[in-house]
Amino acid sequence: MNVYHVVRKRLMPMKEPYKFLNGDVYLVVSTTHIWIWLGKKSYCDDKAVGAWTAKVVEEDNKDLLIKTVMEGDEPEEFKNLVSFEVVEGDTPGFLKHFEKKLDVDYRLLQIIQKDDGTIQTKEIPIKYKNLKSNDSFVIDAYDEIYVWIGKKSQVKEKYEAGKIARALDVERKRRPVVFTIEEEQEPKKFKELVETIAREDKKLEKKR
Repeated sequence: MNVYHVVRKRLMPMKEPYKFLNGDVYLVVSTTHIWIWLGKKSYCDDKAVGAWTAKVVEEDNKDLLIKTVMEGDEPEEFKNLVSFEVVEGDTPGFLKHFEKKLDVDYRLLQIIQKDDGTIQTKEIPIKYKNLKSNDSFVIDAYDEIYVWIGKKSQVKEKYEAGKIARALDVERKRRPVVFTIEEEQEPKKFKELVETIAREDKKLEKKR
């Protein structure tokens, strides 16, 4: 059995005694399962990275089943597998440490359902204020793809945003982490992240 602390996109091996931070995500890999343990205070970005990391591990272990467990709701099978103590805290979130990729264009795509029911996708400037409640959006930051769902967006818009994100994921051979974020439920620092992506994209444009 191997136990890992998920830190950004890295698996940090752990040794006993195991202490799990309640704001973080951990993987426990047994002979039959890949368990994703989610702390009660983990954010959607932590959960997305945890799921992505589990899939990466699964690629080398096709026979293992992936199961997700929440702090405080662990099944007996999991409790019998690993002994751990839950402690207060978390490590710096994935969203807080965005890394610019050289020579990669970033995009903000707006998905709009027109009056006749057709869907229009258009690229708009990367600005947090451009995220409108009536629509859905895809922020394409290459290794990270953020699907932002406006609280008044239509079902077709949500579906199309997810479809675009999945297509980009497949195109890049499952390399990106795909985050789905709903308006008013954004993780901490999300606004700052969008502004950082915008700044870095402008820097690249100036160098050309």
